[in-house]
Amino acid sequence: MPSNLIDAINQICLDKGIDPEVVFEALRVALEEAYKKSHPDADIHAEIDSKAGEVHLYLAKKVVKKVKNKDTEISLAEAKNYSPDVKLGDDLEIEIPIGALGRIAAQTAKYVINRKIRDAELKAFVDSYVDKLNKIVSGKIQRVFRDKILVELENGTADFPAEEQIPNEFYEIGKRYKFLVKDIINEEYNRHVILSRKDKGFIRGLFEIEIPEIANEQVEIKAIARIPGIRTKVAVASNDTTIDPVGTCIGPKGSRIAAIMDEIGEEKVEIIPWELDLETFIAKAMAPATVQKVEYDSKKNQAKVYVEEEQMPIALGKDGSNVQLAKELTGVNDIEVVTVKRKE
Repeated sequence: MPSNLIDAINQICLDKGIDPEVVFEALRVALEEAYKKSHPDADIHAEIDSKAGEVHLYLAKKVVKKVKNKDTEISLAEAKNYSPDVKLGDDLEIEIPIGALGRIAAQTAKYVINRKIRDAELKAFVDSYVDKLNKIVSGKIQRVFRDKILVELENGTADFPAEEQIPNEFYEIGKRYKFLVKDIINEEYNRHVILSRKDKGFIRGLFEIEIPEIANEQVEIKAIARIPGIRTKVAVASNDTTIDPVGTCIGPKGSRIAAIMDEIGEEKVEIIPWELDLETFIAKAMAPATVQKVEYDSKKNQAKVYVEEEQMPIALGKDGSNVQLAKELTGVNDIEVVTVKRKE
């Protein structure tokens, strides 16, 4: 064991903001496991004095009359070389040189140490994002794989899985995008920050960034319905009677909603005024279709929406998307669109 190893570990930990005791504990376990590679029966114990810069290995053996297993037993005559007062049946702890580990075992110890340092480094990175869960962060595309994309954040690399990506959205290496911190996995040797652009929370986060009245809760997002990459409806309400929630979200000359849509490409975003009365809310959720009447069955949680014939394609939307989003936004199980004759 190099005499300067402990100093090197202390310096690495200082540079990376890691608790050195975590690494020293891993080193201690690694040394024990390394010795057991070639001596599986041995009762080995390692101690590390990080202040003195010393590493010790102790092997526990039973004092016996006749040795059958050299890894666990020692003869009385040999035991007296370590402790003159030792007797048969005693347990004796013998310090052995670090060199007894051998080259392969030492390599194993080095691997475990490096792994622990890397894990401690990842833990520090993941811990720094716990407070950013469900918040928007900015990151640069680092590498693209079939099942995920690696995103470079401020002090580490996060995972952007395929299932959290917007369909048909192309991600250019080196380009910066906004992401939702959707999940944190923080288990030993399994630490990840999971990002998303597909989650509804991503839309909520963009609104909070671009619209101060939402961030300070003067305007509230009541519901979000989304078909990622295609269309989103956001229901908003005002907690201040002097504020128009829809107009506030759109912004002067549409500047606020334009900034949000710039971030999500071709996805269309519609802002719907939330209503306490469910039938009124369903009618508004069907926008841009003009609804003549809504009949709501509270027992079945179903609704019939009546529109004039020429409004039917708008009410349904492409591939039924408008009805699908209206159901999701209002929480209704089913919406049936029915045509009525135009009023003369």
